[in-house]
Amino acid sequence: MSLEDKIIKRLNSSFLKTNKNLVGIGDDCAYLGKEDLLISTDTFIENTHFDLKKSNPKQVAIKFFNANYSDLQSSGGRPLYCFLNISFSKTKSEFIHHFIKELTSLLKKYKIILMGGDTTKSITDISLTMTLIGKPFNKRIFLRTNAKEEELICTFSNIGFSKLGYDILYKSKKIKDLRLKKQSIEQFLSPKIYSYAAFLTKLKISSCMDLSDGLIIDLIKYSQMSKKRFHLNNLGNLNPTLYKKLNKQDYYNYVLTSGEEFVPIFTIPSNKLVSAVDYFKKNLKVTIVNIGSVLKGSGVTTDEYNLDKIHSFSHFN
Repeated sequence: MSLEDKIIKRLNSSFLKTNKNLVGIGDDCAYLGKEDLLISTDTFIENTHFDLKKSNPKQVAIKFFNANYSDLQSSGGRPLYCFLNISFSKTKSEFIHHFIKELTSLLKKYKIILMGGDTTKSITDISLTMTLIGKPFNKRIFLRTNAKEEELICTFSNIGFSKLGYDILYKSKKIKDLRLKKQSIEQFLSPKIYSYAAFLTKLKISSCMDLSDGLIIDLIKYSQMSKKRFHLNNLGNLNPTLYKKLNKQDYYNYVLTSGEEFVPIFTIPSNKLVSAVDYFKKNLKVTIVNIGSVLKGSGVTTDEYNLDKIHSFSHFN
């Protein structure tokens, strides 16, 4: 168990669920049933989540917004209100001015009202925290616990570019294909923003979570919450470009561990897969990929690759 998991487990033990209309620790959002409100919060720390030597204010704003926006969407919500906390030193005030301009532009674009927050002085590094409040579409939320046996596991195609972009920038990963190199770096620094919650609601999916820590790590959490086994297959179709360009070991490493993708992982009855693929292709110009099945048992398994070879992301490494 990672340090992060130990801390969350400790916190979760103090959450007293005395009301069936409350959803707390364990999903992407908290849910207040009586008020019909979804609440999500996320923090970005300089030199942990972003690097001012590599990222400009617009890129930081996009990634920061996306991390929060996708969390709320993966629970089936539409964000309405926002609270923002910022800590920074005077030496970085110019960066903050540009960052705020870009962030408020995004909030306006997605019709989210900034209601308040807090600003404080820090000694060196910037700290950013956003809290989003929204409402679920049609008063229906997506919980990880609702995954059902024999359902299909689906997500968006082209997962893996974000981790490859990180390795190019920070691990000196050599990529000869300049187009692939540029695409991967762009996805890492300013991941594409999708508005997908309303579409998932119309498809009546069973469960969902946000892909932010990497497919394997997130599916392990999914499995634990749903008390089901997630068996993976068809992974070669997750990212056709990387499948062609990389060797087998690199390919599976990138598609299974790439974090900050900010797309949904969801489960759906098998008889709804074709309509889901067609619907997303038509309305969001996104390819849905079936990557496995929900089965009786626990954990994440696959016959395609030895998962023991995968070195996953940890917040405290």
